[in-house]
Amino acid sequence: MVNANPTAHELGLIGDDVAGTVEAVFRWGVIVNLGLSKVGFIDALYVDNASDYQVGQKVTAILASYDSNKDKFLLRPHGQIPISDRLRAQGFDVQ
Repeated sequence: MVNANPTAHELGLIGDDVAGTVEAVFRWGVIVNLGLSKVGFIDALYVDNASDYQVGQKVTAILASYDSNKDKFLLRPHGQIPISDRLRAQGFDVQ
């Protein structure tokens, strides 16, 4: 399914817990294989010094959205505040 859009079923998972395996860890985020048509991405804003993501590690997160520009599902780890809420708390106008 190269360059295919996510299926209706996959988009229906938004807001749900999903499980996957860490494929790569970078300073800018973590790539997670969800077994779906697109990989998942945990933004670096959700990664702190206490986070210890390792390739091959099993993770569970909330499937927050699908970003068509990045062509990835965006994931939010449990216990983390959504990025939009963090920005609002800093005084940014977020839609």
